[in-house]
Amino acid sequence: MSTGRKAAENAKELFELLYETASNAGIEVIEDRINRKGGVCRLQEKLMVVYDANSSLAERSRLILEAIAQMNLDYIYLPPKVRAMVEGKGS
Repeated sequence: MSTGRKAAENAKELFELLYETASNAGIEVIEDRINRKGGVCRLQEKLMVVYDANSSLAERSRLILEAIAQMNLDYIYLPPKVRAMVEGKGS
């Protein structure tokens, strides 16, 4: 397997893990053609991630991780890999 293909598979696996974690935590993830970078917002106490359908997996993962980091982590389960990423982001 080539290095590029392995990296792409790792990026996809990471995105899927972050997406599932966010969904389980009650974060709404919206993919649309917005022709913008996207971002994280709160609407009536609901945390939302919006990103462009053409954005890279790295950008999508970054936005979802940013939203997860805004949650009260004392009350939600995070897979160990995600928790390590969130805690590393805060430092």
